[in-house]
Amino acid sequence: MKNQRQKFIRLIHVAKKNIGLSDEDYRVVLEGAVGKNSCSEMNIAELEKVCKTLKRLSFRPNRLTVSDIEVGSANWEQINYIKGLWCKVARVKTDRALNSFIYRITSVRHLRFLTVGSAQKVIVALKKMEGSL
Repeated sequence: MKNQRQKFIRLIHVAKKNIGLSDEDYRVVLEGAVGKNSCSEMNIAELEKVCKTLKRLSFRPNRLTVSDIEVGSANWEQINYIKGLWCKVARVKTDRALNSFIYRITSVRHLRFLTVGSAQKVIVALKKMEGSL
């Protein structure tokens, strides 16, 4: 319970930074969403409501963790390695951008559909990008 609360608070602070809210604007958003001006005073339901409000203000959290559905024929190590390299070399670090890159390299629409061989092609391409930095 406490861990979940801390995750919401971290997410809210990341959203504040990504959206570019000043401290004053941030407090106004909190006040408008739940009637409190500090995350430390909120329960989990209120923190969740603030997160939804920030998402309406154009915040999109990055989701670059590997889930069960993303694992196709390529193994976990390859998928994690691809995502790690992508975060290191890409200008736009989103799943959508990564999938577009994968499609350009392998003609595979999504990371989860990569085979071991096509995953290796993506890794080689990302290493070349890393070497040119």
